[in-house]
Amino acid sequence: MKGATQPSGKGLGFASRSKGFTLIELLVVLVLIGIFSSLVFVSVAGGILRSEERRFVHSFTQTLVRARSASLGRGEAVRFFIDGESRTYCVEGLKWQNIPESIEVEGEGVGEVEPGVHAVTFYPDGSSSGGEIDLRWEGGRLDRIVIDRFLGLIRMERISS
Repeated sequence: MKGATQPSGKGLGFASRSKGFTLIELLVVLVLIGIFSSLVFVSVAGGILRSEERRFVHSFTQTLVRARSASLGRGEAVRFFIDGESRTYCVEGLKWQNIPESIEVEGEGVGEVEPGVHAVTFYPDGSSSGGEIDLRWEGGRLDRIVIDRFLGLIRMERISS
């Protein structure tokens, strides 16, 4: 058979495949995007909460350090207050700062100056009234801030994560 040609497939019932995506493929991709987006959101939200916790602990301990420094600099006793009723804290004479709702503050060896208001006093010789302040987080974590009675030094300990 000279000159015979191969059939092209046209008109014989062969359908050419489209270059697009099927509805199932699009739905699978959308579901995967949704799952990955939610994982990213949870990760970012957790990071933001940890960041807020770190910021609070830093601010709280720095306020204690500021009270000690003020006492040494002024040559007089300076108090650090914690008001349990209004959930605030401050150095005597300065602006009150808020304690986040997700944190429970407890103290041991910290004097009560009036109902619901506790204080640590720093003296000009570097000593303090001392005590321990526990910061209990919603997730169960416990941080302890220890104020040394003799040297007035402040240190933070992670008791549980």
